[in-house]
Amino acid sequence: MTKPTISSYLRDHLDDIGTKKEPGPYITISRQWGCDGYGLGSILIEKLNQRDEENRWKLYYKELLRQLAEDTGLTEEMLEKERKSKPSLLKDFLRGLKRNGIPDGYEVRNKITMMVRTVAFEGYAVIIGQGGTAATADLANGLSIRVEAPRDWRVARICHRDKLDKQTAIAKIGEIEKNRQHLRLIYERQNPREPAFNLIFDNAMFTNETIAEMIIKAMEEKGLVEKQT
Repeated sequence: MTKPTISSYLRDHLDDIGTKKEPGPYITISRQWGCDGYGLGSILIEKLNQRDEENRWKLYYKELLRQLAEDTGLTEEMLEKERKSKPSLLKDFLRGLKRNGIPDGYEVRNKITMMVRTVAFEGYAVIIGQGGTAATADLANGLSIRVEAPRDWRVARICHRDKLDKQTAIAKIGEIEKNRQHLRLIYERQNPREPAFNLIFDNAMFTNETIAEMIIKAMEEKGLVEKQT
């Protein structure tokens, strides 16, 4: 079976939504590294589909990056590295000399943005990361969620999750947050709205179950899902 390409993916989905007059409903979830975005998204999808007879809600986590990897023949790790990378004249010059077809960070981010906007417009989507909040900043009928937690809590969770000692976990958080700074500035330019997110939750204070319930309550208030009696 032939693997789908980005162009066929977008074309097929755009055909499906061609008659839609407005986007959504959709949710974007951004989180500090060390917080549980995927666990929250999974619980949210389960709860939303319990309310939807057609089970239309889908979770998008690394699927978009995986799709892009299939289209380009590159690894997800390489694409993610390029997505976060800073512009470099030397790197661009060497890329041109090698003619190896590796897309730069700008190209990777633009392609993922197109895919994020497509699934958001199609609706019934929970999108984790991938610059989803910035990519959908001008689209109606969605909610942007941010999950944060104190550093000590995130360090403890990473130690448990990744089987690391405390100092290694602290160093890893510092390195990842430093690497994400450039990407964060790019997304802030895309989405200059203040506050950038509609809802911000403390992962250390509330369980994923509780956060999911509060998100659904907010969705009811905004008319993204029907209220249940």
